[in-house]
Amino acid sequence: MTRQPAGRLVAEMARSLERGEGYRFGESTVVSRKVHLVTGGRPGEVDVVTDADAGTVFYHRRVEGQVLHLDVFHELAEVDHVSLARRLRTTVQAFGGGVRGAESAGGGTVEATLGNRRLADYVDVQTAAGGGRITGSLGFGQGETLRRAHLTHVHLALILSPRHYELVPRLIIAVEGEIERQGFEIRRVERLNHVSGGGGRGSLDLSDYSSFSDSLLREARRDWSKPEGRFPGTNPSYLRGIFDLADEFGGLAELQEVLEALDDRPTWSDFHKRLRGRVPLNQVLSRLESEGLLESERGLYSLTQDGRTLQEYVTRHRKDIELRFKMTLRKLPFSGRPARKPASPTTAVRPGARGPITYRRVEPAAAGGWVGSLAVPETVVRALGLARAGAGAADGPAGDGGAAAPEARGPVFRLTREDLLVYRRRGLGPLDICLVIDASASMAGPRMRAAKYLAQHLLLSTRDRVSVVVFQEREAGLYVPFTRNYEAVEQGLRRIRPLGLTPLAEGLIQAGRYIKKDKARDPLLLLITDGIPTVPRWSMNPVADAQEAAARLAREKIRFTCIGLEPNRDFLHDLTVAARGNLHVVEELEHSLLSEIAHSERRRLRL
Repeated sequence: MTRQPAGRLVAEMARSLERGEGYRFGESTVVSRKVHLVTGGRPGEVDVVTDADAGTVFYHRRVEGQVLHLDVFHELAEVDHVSLARRLRTTVQAFGGGVRGAESAGGGTVEATLGNRRLADYVDVQTAAGGGRITGSLGFGQGETLRRAHLTHVHLALILSPRHYELVPRLIIAVEGEIERQGFEIRRVERLNHVSGGGGRGSLDLSDYSSFSDSLLREARRDWSKPEGRFPGTNPSYLRGIFDLADEFGGLAELQEVLEALDDRPTWSDFHKRLRGRVPLNQVLSRLESEGLLESERGLYSLTQDGRTLQEYVTRHRKDIELRFKMTLRKLPFSGRPARKPASPTTAVRPGARGPITYRRVEPAAAGGWVGSLAVPETVVRALGLARAGAGAADGPAGDGGAAAPEARGPVFRLTREDLLVYRRRGLGPLDICLVIDASASMAGPRMRAAKYLAQHLLLSTRDRVSVVVFQEREAGLYVPFTRNYEAVEQGLRRIRPLGLTPLAEGLIQAGRYIKKDKARDPLLLLITDGIPTVPRWSMNPVADAQEAAARLAREKIRFTCIGLEPNRDFLHDLTVAARGNLHVVEELEHSLLSEIAHSERRRLRL
């Protein structure tokens, strides 16, 4: 690559990055400041997630656009990351010296931009063999899923200002050269797609790409050394930080368990055995390290001084934190406008109908006092019917030879209080809400946390009974029976582990059976799903089986509401039509959106 073509490519790359897009540099490399995704079903294609900043997602940085993300693609291989890092260090150090000379007149250097550290200290690498900071021990990134995710490419992340973009082609040349030296082939990126991830970090589950490491690209968010505020009591920011960690780890109990486990200075293996299946381990370690709460030495993990302060505080004030946590859950839908409003709900109707039909029950007005909500059409129809009946009786039987009085040209319409019909006001008593939660693999991460939060929130903010039915792989099960007990709900939710396929028909059938068996009062089945069914129940067609299961709910007169994602709108609409229910299509499953929709449905049922 000569200097002139390289300079032209750098200029093109800079324009793409300025537009917030990705750039295919040469044939093998994708460069952006965003997250890149690769799917096995589309070999040769790379998705650049335009609303997911790499620094924010991978390193929890507060300011977007600071981290540059490079992926260099190759054949399936475990590229030796130690040798690669050595070559990258040489490349970066040589470039840094050149920049000092070029910028000496202006008094600026790369080192000054980054503080007292070298530019190379702010470069991370990950391959299928491992990873870490290229100037560090390189003993990180050893998780099986993380390594498997990098079998097709070398990942680089670094802090680089636009005036130093000339380093990019040098890094690419170094990576490609090392890959070829190790005997592997470079692969061409056939196509670059720019896609939306539905809100970035909050909606992308990238736990497979998360790993505890010695990276300096991470950024601590809070001061964890001062739990007490200016006035007597807990610092609100400190509590907010605890709630954020509890949200990410699965709950307050999980957070406390993690901190207690790390207080014993475990190895990774010990930590894994103690908490396996209950928390996302790589994500937990990465988050704690980024917050300055965790450190590692000679293969042992331990809490920093701030980490011990947090652990002691959580242990000492657990009951008070739980109480405040419940208060936060109770007020969830009233904390402000949601980040994105749901699409307008669709009331499903039977095929061939002209539009949504709402049936409201009527009853005679009570004697004396306020009439209430007058059912005008029903009252008029009833009064006319009575008038016609009275007129027919007065006329006598047809053919009796009698003649009607000249003034009797039709029924006399008289309206008395006894004729009045009013809409029956639904009682304000509690509902029985059965949450049917999709726990397939795609629900892992923020989506599942949002669904769990909804169950807790409904219990704390209403007088309703709540139950939870979960479907995943090829079966469905009752995780929480109808209850008002918060601890019972919390225990049931802790058992949920997203996994495998989507047996939606089975989930709906099991939920319907349970509602009927329990003789639920005023029941509402609320389905939360992010996909379409992949497992059939009666036939070979999982979609048709799901619609049949929904139709059975309609025949059982079980009220149905579905919350799903925009890409699946057509399927969800047909499903809701079959169930004669109500559909809410959203961009992403979020805490505030789910709670807002649930409360709107509760209000609708009381009309």
